[in-house]
Amino acid sequence: MRIHLFLMLGLLFAVAASAEFTFDDQGGTLKVLENGKPVLDYRYETVKPPPGVPDHFARACYIHPLYDLNGKVVTQDFPIDHFHHRGVFWAWPECKAAGRPMDVWALTDVRQYHEQWLAREAGKDKAVVAVRNRWAFDDAPDKAFVREEVRFTVLASDEVGRAIDFDIKIANVSDGPVTFLGAKGKGYGGFCFRPDAAKKPFVFTTAKGICPEDALRLDTPWADVSWKSDGADAGVAMFEHPSNPGYPFPGWIFRHYAFLGASWPHEQEHVLKPGESFQLRYRLYIHNGDAEKGQVALRFGDFLSAMQR
Repeated sequence: MRIHLFLMLGLLFAVAASAEFTFDDQGGTLKVLENGKPVLDYRYETVKPPPGVPDHFARACYIHPLYDLNGKVVTQDFPIDHFHHRGVFWAWPECKAAGRPMDVWALTDVRQYHEQWLAREAGKDKAVVAVRNRWAFDDAPDKAFVREEVRFTVLASDEVGRAIDFDIKIANVSDGPVTFLGAKGKGYGGFCFRPDAAKKPFVFTTAKGICPEDALRLDTPWADVSWKSDGADAGVAMFEHPSNPGYPFPGWIFRHYAFLGASWPHEQEHVLKPGESFQLRYRLYIHNGDAEKGQVALRFGDFLSAMQR
């Protein structure tokens, strides 16, 4: 009888611990849910700025909101201090194509456009979304100079955290070279996370420990930003994939006003000839508690071990 009871409890625990992912396409926004709770919103159609924000900050092809494990929003869009910041996004300020600035970072006369779904798979234990987008100038929005293929895989959460893997491939589809470079003197540009500034103060933690000051360059394979808000501690970490160029690339940027970025190529210009591409892979790890309680170092070790098998 006791064995039978233990078997029943084990079965109930297994059912409770399993994940079931679903999508809710709201027309312009694809919402990913785990067991009915929101995980993230992918904005695949152009989002118009709110009142008071200039029209040229309209944008698409990014994630906002991103939610913590309790269903609370952790990202910010159109923040008053940096209108161009947008949840989880990938962009570079010092791009050039056809001899013209191609600033998808600040959205000056150019932006990203959704072209095609490559995957929309929601099931047990993971959800996969993959898209093809183009970068085009405002005066010729149908002519692609750069194409990106972005795949993100949401893994099942546990009581501590949730992992989302990103695979970003950027290709030059124009007839001439395209250059990529971080912001002059700062290096901004790459894979970016904008937390909600209302959650300040932030604590930035790296493999070397807590970073109490802003940083524009730091040598670490992972970085975390955490906060206390509404009586609950939470945070988001970025893990670099060992296949990334220059791994571990030291282009991390921490700003205590509300920004975490894995910046590449930082202040070294990278040129793509026609037909060439580069690939960047990261894991976002959303967790309860600060970096220690969220087991960030341990989870990065697990991530690294899995990638090297």
